[in-house]
Amino acid sequence: MSGQKLTAARHLKYTIPPAIALTLLYRPFFNRIDYYKVGFLVSVAICATIPWDSYLIRKRVWTYPPTVIVGPTLFDIPAEEVFFFFIQTYNTSYLYLLLSKASFHPKYLAKPVGAQRAIQHIGGVLLAVGVLIGAALTWKGGEGTYLGLILVWAGPVALALWGLSSWFLVNLPLANTLLPIALPTLYLSVVDTLALRRGTWSIETGTKLGIHLWDGLEIEEAVFFLATNTIIVFGLVSFDHAHTILLTFPELFPKVPELPRPSLMMKALFTSTSKYDWERVEGLKQAVGRLQKKSRSFYLASSTFSGRLRIDLILLCVLCSSTHGFD
Repeated sequence: MSGQKLTAARHLKYTIPPAIALTLLYRPFFNRIDYYKVGFLVSVAICATIPWDSYLIRKRVWTYPPTVIVGPTLFDIPAEEVFFFFIQTYNTSYLYLLLSKASFHPKYLAKPVGAQRAIQHIGGVLLAVGVLIGAALTWKGGEGTYLGLILVWAGPVALALWGLSSWFLVNLPLANTLLPIALPTLYLSVVDTLALRRGTWSIETGTKLGIHLWDGLEIEEAVFFLATNTIIVFGLVSFDHAHTILLTFPELFPKVPELPRPSLMMKALFTSTSKYDWERVEGLKQAVGRLQKKSRSFYLASSTFSGRLRIDLILLCVLCSSTHGFD
């Protein structure tokens, strides 16, 4: 295989096949809001990453040997790298959708208590500390430059999303949040190890710490994958949080378009929780609990419906079960 095919081959072997598999697995459940969600996240990810990545290349924080890229670049970024921004966001988003499809989000609007509230505060502190460490490393320059630039770029985004939706996020099952962060991070770390060993690209010696998590994997790369997958999942959770608020409280939002505009989503996120109908949230939570006990198949089937229709169907099923019962 010629050197100029290395970066393209990496996508053909390691990133495109998972995208195809995830698309086929989720295809029966896909609806328009999912297209909207993934498209929005992919667009934001590409627009946010291009300036940062271009800066790194121009400052020679990391480089691609000319012999391993196909040729076209965008702001000095190889086309294969731009494609990676898309494919990583796409794959992580689809994994998140697949793992969270069955979840009934309105029941997770309950206020965090105990350990959940502690996680909420600790998470915010850790993210803020990460931003400060990144700023210090970037200011100092030298061997901590690459790690510092990762933390300074990704940290504020993660912190902002955490501030908007942490209390919803900590209520969600770990399968909805931790797995779609951890699995892609581990997978991409392994793929990146292979790329670094083959010389597909390299981090400049003077800008990295020289610490390896295992043979061939620089700590900066592991942190990059962890940070980017975290903000992708945080972004998806914030989207679901806003959409759930819109659907759960018809008295606050009487009419909700199938594809709500970003300004309406932000309005939902900034709506004071003091305006929530907490009795409705508790009622929905109890309804779902009863439905899961009486007929898990009905509960899972309800996940194929979107919008307020799913809420109405769950309430109807619970009412019918109370009146007539079903298996």
